[in-house]
Amino acid sequence: MHSFLLAGMLTFALTARAQDASVVPGLLKDLSTAANDTARADVLARICFNLIRTDPDSARLIGERALVLAKRINNPRALGDAHNNLGWLAAEQGQFARADSLLTIALGVFHKIGKPEYTSTTISNLGWLAEKKGDSVGALKRFQEALTMSEAANDTATASILLYSLGIAYRKIKDYPKSLEHLQRSQRLERALRRSGKEANCAVGLANTYRETGDTIAAITSFQEAAALYATINDHQGSGIVEENLGDLLLDSAPAAALPRFLKAKAHYDTLESNVDKAYVLLRIGTAQLRLNEKSAAEASLQEGATLATSAGDPNLVMEYEHALAELAETKGDAESVFAHFSRYMALKDSLQGAGTQNELVRLRTEFETERTEKDNTILRAESNEKSERLRRKDLQLYGSAAIGVLAMIAALLFWRNYRQKRQHAAMLEGLNQQLAGSNAEITEINGLLEMKLLRSQMNPHFIYNCLNSAARMTQAGQSVEALAYLQGFARLLRMVLDHSVNDTVVITDELDFLRQYLKLESHRLGDLQFEVTAEQALLDDDATIPSLIVQPFVENAVWHGLANKTGAKSITVHFGTQEEGITCTITDNGVGRTEAAVLREPHEPSHKSLGMQLTSERLRLLSRRLSDHGAIRVEDLVDGNGQEMGTRVTVIIG
Repeated sequence: MHSFLLAGMLTFALTARAQDASVVPGLLKDLSTAANDTARADVLARICFNLIRTDPDSARLIGERALVLAKRINNPRALGDAHNNLGWLAAEQGQFARADSLLTIALGVFHKIGKPEYTSTTISNLGWLAEKKGDSVGALKRFQEALTMSEAANDTATASILLYSLGIAYRKIKDYPKSLEHLQRSQRLERALRRSGKEANCAVGLANTYRETGDTIAAITSFQEAAALYATINDHQGSGIVEENLGDLLLDSAPAAALPRFLKAKAHYDTLESNVDKAYVLLRIGTAQLRLNEKSAAEASLQEGATLATSAGDPNLVMEYEHALAELAETKGDAESVFAHFSRYMALKDSLQGAGTQNELVRLRTEFETERTEKDNTILRAESNEKSERLRRKDLQLYGSAAIGVLAMIAALLFWRNYRQKRQHAAMLEGLNQQLAGSNAEITEINGLLEMKLLRSQMNPHFIYNCLNSAARMTQAGQSVEALAYLQGFARLLRMVLDHSVNDTVVITDELDFLRQYLKLESHRLGDLQFEVTAEQALLDDDATIPSLIVQPFVENAVWHGLANKTGAKSITVHFGTQEEGITCTITDNGVGRTEAAVLREPHEPSHKSLGMQLTSERLRLLSRRLSDHGAIRVEDLVDGNGQEMGTRVTVIIG
């Protein structure tokens, strides 16, 4: 993750056309000796541009000075530069509406000047603004338009940067052939321009594109090419990024080869005294050492990195370290530390998810309030127009009273106009009502999605509680070895739960593996549990997908309430198949049945109701609403020839 983040920083470095705060003192001297207002406006624009990233407050004040001066001397070039720089500053500070307005004004000014090289810069900035807003398609259109302008102006240097921007944008929408084409063109131009740093950045972009397409050999070759270029210009940041990426490529298959790469990356970051970068690479170093069974070295690396992560105040990085320390404790058989680190990991994860949910709710509320304000303004304008029309009509009637002969004609004219206006107003009101109905439907859909995310976030703590409760019971029963094995299996299962919980759907093969792992854990606890988890071959061949974490609560209910209280052989089967309604899952057990389970539970849990079943039923209800009411749950009591209960069958129709 850190490697891709750093690669994104390289992307921005290309777009920030040589922003360099170190040139500001020299520009201030130029400002004091400027011969006229035109020269002063030009120097102010360049000072503003070079301070955007390092001192945004000063950049804003100087940019506004440049804007006032440009308006006073009525210089179109200075006016366009001032709006362009202030617009990019607003984009950097997340003020997207203001940025869009300022950049659009700059674009209009440069269009009037008629020089493509000026227009190209602003269009490129609008492209990056669209990228910041998550509009990848809009960004592509802007970059392509800017590239056309730069090529028309024979501006090779800017064209190369735009080709790189297009390559990155195409990679984000997974159009890999076009991404490779544009990045390779940019690399050839940078090589001709002898800009080694930017050529190395292109090599990193190509390597990451090859990496996403699964071409590991080509990715390694491009990374090595970038490393050689960074070495020639003594760029420790770029060299560290390359070594870290190469280590990531080797980590899963050859951790012994990955470790030296991570150590080289750390050496580069040490030169830069970059604690955040060191914290990220120490996490990778500790992971590699752990896979090589170098537990002491791994512990030292992870502890050092965790300290740096905490001092940097990066909650995501601290959360990753808690997860890694839990894995380390698992290899050492320290169940207490495993539980402690996983608890802190889950607390951080829940906190970050909660903050994200709140931010999303605020965003939706802001959009709704903005839309409502716009509609209120439309209604007010309509009322104002109507009042003005009534006043005008009265004036006409007053003037018309002077001539009785024309009064009839004026009355007929007014009648026809009123009739036509009523029809127009009726059509306008009907259109507004249709827009309101569409908005209400959209808000209802958003609320449904938020409700489903809330239910799924509640299922994870419930599931974890039940698993940890099983381990606690084993420990209380004196089964320490079994409890430790159970916790190790639980750690693997939890990793699968974490993977599933961030996706709305999962491939059915992943769901089968997840259910087998869960039943394997339960077989440790029950001792004589036999289980089978299967699916129709057609579903496996088609890589069918189902909602994540939708079946496990039913399996858990069958084990805890149907089989745990049964003596003798215990068995459960889970089968995924297809019917007319769609994909179905059938859970069959040979337990005591619902009636006896209720009797056995009554003295201890008289008001018990399975939270997992309740949450899953609610999830299916929401899914059913979106899937045309296909989702349903059927429960059947299985009986023998004498009418005695011999188990339960639950059929979940997923749709």
